[in-house]
Amino acid sequence: MFYRLAFPLLYFLAPRFLPKALKFARLVWRLIFDKRVSIFLRALVPLAVIYIISPYDILRDRIPILGRFDDLIILGLALLFLTKMAPPNIVDEHMDRVTESDRPEDKDPEKVVDGSSRLIDDE
Repeated sequence: MFYRLAFPLLYFLAPRFLPKALKFARLVWRLIFDKRVSIFLRALVPLAVIYIISPYDILRDRIPILGRFDDLIILGLALLFLTKMAPPNIVDEHMDRVTESDRPEDKDPEKVVDGSSRLIDDE
């Protein structure tokens, strides 16, 4: 019964969420290998994957809800910390976002006066 509901739902939602998920996976991959990001942040995701693979759990599987999903919760927190605590300019660079400049010549080039100057020495 679950398959009769899951597959049509998956076919319906995949075109909407798959490109975003692939873009997020590419961002995480690039942040893990970027040397400008702190080593502690870069180590979170591999450590979470090692935790998922290992047979030891923080919460036993006998606890009804959290015991089953603690691996996914740890991985989700590692991904969240990596993407939110990495420097924003590096995240924007890897997401191919153009940051808006605060320079006046970029905002309104008509109000900028170009000129030149020279130093006159009074000796």
